[in-house]
Amino acid sequence: GIVSLISLAVLSYERYSTLTLCNKRNADYRKALLAVGGSWIYSLVWTVPPLLGWSSYGVEGAGTSCSVRWSSESAKSTSYIICLFIFCLVIPVMVMMYCYVRLLYAVKQV
Repeated sequence: GIVSLISLAVLSYERYSTLTLCNKRNADYRKALLAVGGSWIYSLVWTVPPLLGWSSYGVEGAGTSCSVRWSSESAKSTSYIICLFIFCLVIPVMVMMYCYVRLLYAVKQV
């Protein structure tokens, strides 16, 4: 879910910065650990609020998994779903699109 999208956004930025920003520094483990750890922490920040009362989780589908209660009509749940949509879907997808379009443009220039 969220970790996957954030990781893909981070990966697209890493590809973009490596190929276009002429970064002389070699990739190191600390940078990779920061990227992966940052992805998980960002995802954790957005998955904990339902446990603290901002929206809630419920059983989904055949009862084998749980997810945010998408059908809740309270203002709290609606605000959480909107924020989740913006910060965990729209922004990561926009980052990926920007990075890959810029990367494509840079490759075509060569």
